Amino acid sequence: MSTLSGPTLDPMVVVRDLAALPHRGATTAQERRAADILEGHLLRLGAEVERQPFDTPITYVWEVWWLVGGLVVGLLLTPVASWFAFILVAVCAATALLHFDWRASPVSLLPPHGRSQNVIGHVPRSVARDKGKKKLVLMGHYDSAPVSVLYLPSMVKSFRQSLLMSLGLMVVAVAVALLDVLGFGQPIVTWLRWLLVVYFLAQGLIASIDYLRFGYTNGANDNATGAAIAVSTAERLWRKPIPGWQVEVVLTGAEEVSMVGARAYYLAHKQELTPQHTYVLNFDNLGSGHIKVITRTGSITNVVYDNPLVDAALETAASEPRFSDVKPGIWHTGDFDSIWFARAGIPSLTLSAQDEQGLIANLHRPSDTIENVDETLPVHVVDFAEATIRRLAELDQAT
Repeated sequence: MSTLSGPTLDPMVVVRDLAALPHRGATTAQERRAADILEGHLLRLGAEVERQPFDTPITYVWEVWWLVGGLVVGLLLTPVASWFAFILVAVCAATALLHFDWRASPVSLLPPHGRSQNVIGHVPRSVARDKGKKKLVLMGHYDSAPVSVLYLPSMVKSFRQSLLMSLGLMVVAVAVALLDVLGFGQPIVTWLRWLLVVYFLAQGLIASIDYLRFGYTNGANDNATGAAIAVSTAERLWRKPIPGWQVEVVLTGAEEVSMVGARAYYLAHKQELTPQHTYVLNFDNLGSGHIKVITRTGSITNVVYDNPLVDAALETAASEPRFSDVKPGIWHTGDFDSIWFARAGIPSLTLSAQDEQGLIANLHRPSDTIENVDETLPVHVVDFAEATIRRLAELDQAT
């Protein structure tokens, strides 16, 4: 039985606290300050809190330049370095295919690195200690993204197609390097090699120019809202516990560096996160638009979310008039923390918000500020998340 007292936590209080920082870029002092803020809110709820530090690249921009640089150097060196240059191009292309399919990739091992941390909130001491049959992980990342011109609304619509084209040209680069080493196809191969060099350099510049100009977003929507909603939903479930369920909050750092924080949590806890007993509900970008139950993500390969948690969310939206605005959604521009768990077979779901065109408002742009957050939406998401989990528990008990 819970003994939590006092008024419930308004998620917008947490959003404002995080958005008061200029940014929360991964591995920076501002990200560490954000972790302190979140830990403070969890402690005020009576939760037991731990930090999970981990090593991470400081930004995905460096990963992009390692890949671009390797491809360009390899292509430039094929006339003189022969098979070594070909191998360099082939390795970079293979690494890029892994990286941009949002899988663990060797490029993440390259410098520069820093330290980030996950903030994990456990059941408050005032809540009955029932080991339970089910574990619910409420997740949201709190770091903010590098600003990127690739996320202009006019470009986001074709993000996946552009990414697939770039990856396809990397495969072409491998073939061109091989033909050059073997001495076939001259002078066309030489021209193709130089065109590819120019293309990859241009892509690297486009990917990084706004980060060099503006740095990081303030991140009020992405993802102060998600972190706040995770904490507020946990409080609801701690105040009125579901018998047999353990509820844990995992607030991840370095999500904007290829979801490193979520992967660090998964690897550290995968023995206990069994598909039969675990659910992961992730919150991301929930400050503007309409709530979407994300049913499909992925860039090269599709990740389909089809599990009891997703079913409970869709049934809740369909059966309760107050959630009639909640609809299924897809997202192929980047991915979410839930991807590691979905690929491991753990029932998981991301709730996000999109506008009428299926876009996330102000994503990775300087306009991602508190002024552009709809302050009524986070509470609505908490209501929906709580209703979904309680429905899931009822369905689980019935079976």
